[in-house]
Amino acid sequence: MQPTNSTAPEVAGASLLVIGLAGEGALALCELNAQTGDISLLDKVRLPDVEGGCAGMPISVNCAGSRVYAGWRGEKPRVFSFELDRQARSLSCLGQADLPEGVCYTVPTSCESRLLSSSYKGSKIAISPIDAKGKVGEPVMIKDAQHAHCLIEDPNGFVYATSLRGDFIQTYAFDDTRNSLRPVARREVPSGSGPRHIVFSDDGAVAYLVSEFVGTLTLFDVGAKTGALIPRQTVALLPKGEKAWASEICLTPNRDFLYASERNSSQIFGYRLKANREMERVCAVKAPDCPRAFCVDLSGRVLVALGEKSGEVWTYQIGTNGDLDFVNRVNVGVAPSWVVAVP
Repeated sequence: MQPTNSTAPEVAGASLLVIGLAGEGALALCELNAQTGDISLLDKVRLPDVEGGCAGMPISVNCAGSRVYAGWRGEKPRVFSFELDRQARSLSCLGQADLPEGVCYTVPTSCESRLLSSSYKGSKIAISPIDAKGKVGEPVMIKDAQHAHCLIEDPNGFVYATSLRGDFIQTYAFDDTRNSLRPVARREVPSGSGPRHIVFSDDGAVAYLVSEFVGTLTLFDVGAKTGALIPRQTVALLPKGEKAWASEICLTPNRDFLYASERNSSQIFGYRLKANREMERVCAVKAPDCPRAFCVDLSGRVLVALGEKSGEVWTYQIGTNGDLDFVNRVNVGVAPSWVVAVP
């Protein structure tokens, strides 16, 4: 897919997506039509001073949708800061900052003056400052964290790190300066399960975890004052005996549905969230080859799934009961590994 005219007028009902292309060290800025599910490529920007590709490239965006952050896992690990110009519909690099290890997760904190990042291979977590212009600086904290795959702040202000090979989830609290983290709770999970990514309800009362190696989703009640996780429900994506390689988990904006991806079978699974927050499956659909990442657009009407091996993006309309209806597929580049919907 070739970039279109970046100065063309915006389409009514359209929104922006940013896709990390790990195989070519680039970001793709795309337009999504929420009414039709169609995607068009607006701009593709290579990360400055990088060569080749890397194994996954996490990206995130600030609440205003004006800054994009990309973690580079190749030679000389770094985080890049980009300005997103909505009017021109283009991305421009503001700068880069070194990281101690290649990161597999990076996201701004709620105050948006810090960037959290985690390194699975390096067993590190880090906090980096974000200045007034939205540019990330050198880390102010680097802490050992066994095989940390996800590092994210919840609505209660606690920070959670999933240990993919350690089989636990560590809860941290910020110090007063938000420049450091101290452990306050720890939840062990079944041995060999591989806790990968965790998401939270808007009120911070519950969390949902996807476990990579056993292909399960687990609902936790969350202690608002302690950050403790109390397991309540676990569901399996695949039939018993099938080898799992689960990857991503995502809630719809209205928090009515939850979706998860599994790479060995290349499927997306959908669940309705009942009044008590427990999960009830509503669908399982074919996805692009090796769906490492996906997102739901901000209207809650379209799910966008990436095929890491195929280079394709597939879109689905989300039905009123959570069903997914395939709409379209396009090729965006080499090894798409992360996608975010721009606010």
